[in-house]
Amino acid sequence: MKAFIRMACIAALVTILGCGSNKPNTAANVALLYTVGAGPNSIQGFHIQASGELASTSVPSFPTNPRPVALALHPSTNFLYVVNTTSNTVAGFGIDHTAGILTPVGSALGPVSTGPSPVAVGANAGGQFLFVLNQGDASISVYSIDAARGILTQAGSPFPTGITTTVQAMAVSPTAQFLYVLSGTAPSTISVFSIGSNGSLAAGGAFTAAPTSTITGMTIDSKGQFMYAADSANNNVVSLSIAASGALTEVAGSPFTAGTQPVAVAVDSTGTLVYVSNSGSNNVSAFKSASGVLTQVPGSPFTTQGTGTVAVTQPGFLIVDATNTFLYVSNVATRSIAAFGINAADGTLVPVTSSPFGELIAASSMVSTK
Repeated sequence: MKAFIRMACIAALVTILGCGSNKPNTAANVALLYTVGAGPNSIQGFHIQASGELASTSVPSFPTNPRPVALALHPSTNFLYVVNTTSNTVAGFGIDHTAGILTPVGSALGPVSTGPSPVAVGANAGGQFLFVLNQGDASISVYSIDAARGILTQAGSPFPTGITTTVQAMAVSPTAQFLYVLSGTAPSTISVFSIGSNGSLAAGGAFTAAPTSTITGMTIDSKGQFMYAADSANNNVVSLSIAASGALTEVAGSPFTAGTQPVAVAVDSTGTLVYVSNSGSNNVSAFKSASGVLTQVPGSPFTTQGTGTVAVTQPGFLIVDATNTFLYVSNVATRSIAAFGINAADGTLVPVTSSPFGELIAASSMVSTK
């Protein structure tokens, strides 16, 4: 009860304070953005306006269990899931696509238990299953998803990954029945798992990066053809081709030079534009991809500092929005979001007016939907 009261108080405080742009939301909205990270135990909701500026939703904050670290959209985009690492839980929300308000699913049951210290979450391409990566015991919890209500039911899990080094991140193919787990440092490995018809997982080999590598983030393009991984130790991005079997093979010419200490990667919906956040150099490297071969676009890298802000922003997680028009980058050091308009022709970035936008949290995960 005390925990519930604390979360309710936080939600009330956030509603009073607001987040993102504090001006009235009178502009046209084109999409929604949700974030979680270090700070209040809540999901922050924003309207993405036609200009790319962020305005808080009418209810700007939605309480979660401690401590939310990662978000995942259901393929239908009707449900949003969050994993809470210190409470070892996963929770689901229904999305009001007009107002942006989140409503807990299965509220009578409360959040669902995971394994120890969950750090990542994702749904399979068909939307039947949700997967949660548990860092505490290197396992994966699997849940079946009620298509109508979004309610989660544990599906014969957790499954041990068999990984003996620390698991860091997970990516689920948007088009095929494969799941990938990032683990270890020097060298990092990306393990492949096949998803069975009942949600079961079967190991299918692994890609091992360069001996000195420390991969910190990875993403898969919307067609499920290529994976891009940020190697923070070597200041580059690794480009991997995904075979029909799910196996990963490094693309000719990979790795490709990024900025200092790259930590995360995002790809636009066409699969032709790739963006990498560089935590050490406070900027974003922008690339055009041709069959996985990356070429930096004119003007790259692009600063996340804005005008007149502090020098160190420490950009982290980044995402291309649901309209494929804007790039949003979490500035961890300043608890803000840098926003850019994307030139679809060449991939160059133009800062959005008033960017970066202040937040109550240092975002570790973001999702966008219309």
